[in-house]
Amino acid sequence: MTSNNTPPPPTGLGIWANIGTWITFGAAFGLLVGVVVGGFSDNTTYGTGLGLSLGPALGVAAWAVFIAPRRNVRRES
Repeated sequence: MTSNNTPPPPTGLGIWANIGTWITFGAAFGLLVGVVVGGFSDNTTYGTGLGLSLGPALGVAAWAVFIAPRRNVRRES
């Protein structure tokens, strides 16, 4: 037996509601920052590794702050 009491998904989030999207963009941003920081410090490998390890964590944190609260809101009708 299924329940029809589940709230509808929030409108306007689209693909941004998917945590995988945030992890991917976080990793890409971390890679970019890592290459730039590594280029300035003459150690691209270290900068890239640091960026790739911290980037997904940044993506998850951003998702938790901006998207997760909007997904858990129940609409009153």
